[in-house]
Amino acid sequence: MHRFALFALFAAFAFAQPNDPFKPKPPADVDAALRARVQEFFDLHVKGEFRKAEELVAEDTKDFFYTHNKPKYLSCEFSRIDYSENFTKANGVMVCEQYIMMPGFADHPMKVPTPSAWKLENGKWVWYVDQDALLNTPWGRMKPGAFPEKGAAPPPPSLASIPTSADFLFQQIQLDKDAVRLKAGESAEVTITNRAPGLMSLSVPAALPGLEAKLDKSTLSAGGKATLTLRAAKGAKSGVLNVQVELTMQLLPIQITIVE
Repeated sequence: MHRFALFALFAAFAFAQPNDPFKPKPPADVDAALRARVQEFFDLHVKGEFRKAEELVAEDTKDFFYTHNKPKYLSCEFSRIDYSENFTKANGVMVCEQYIMMPGFADHPMKVPTPSAWKLENGKWVWYVDQDALLNTPWGRMKPGAFPEKGAAPPPPSLASIPTSADFLFQQIQLDKDAVRLKAGESAEVTITNRAPGLMSLSVPAALPGLEAKLDKSTLSAGGKATLTLRAAKGAKSGVLNVQVELTMQLLPIQITIVE
């Protein structure tokens, strides 16, 4: 069963999108209304009051909400909200503590980035699911099997390609080096490779003082590569620079040493 849990976890991560610092800020009342609805929705999941949570579900998603398992969260806190379509839709990310049924995780809760999609319906924010988007996974896009002929039961899905260990979660993005030595005025490059069979997104959450860090691309297709260019200015300080994998919230550290 842990394979199914692992698959469901990554299917949820597929909704996560990186922040865009150039997007306009939402109106304060719109943002406050959405945050209140998101918090209420997840608080009801923490309490296990799913009938009340149903009132915050879009009409086109109610059947989905009725028929699918409801996650049990121990606690949830805001991570971010990204708006679209003139502030009528939004993607939110909560960090929820929950038990994950996988080897190494079953005995203690894990904080998991948990995306959710929201839209305005009759003047209120409601949770909804783009059910077509559920077919997009880190293993590529799932394709529904052919409809069985003459009432025959469909064959069981093959799970051979889904790992049985959670270790693979943190091995999909790889750096060609994890340490860089620079003098003031010098530059260096780090190549980042996506070994996952689906899209992965990257960001550099915060640079070190006096160090410029720039990615040539933030989204990598399967097998794709990105170049992180590092440039040390006068007065740059040594330290650890992190590259963040958006879908897993993993941080990949690079030791930066500034030499005289």
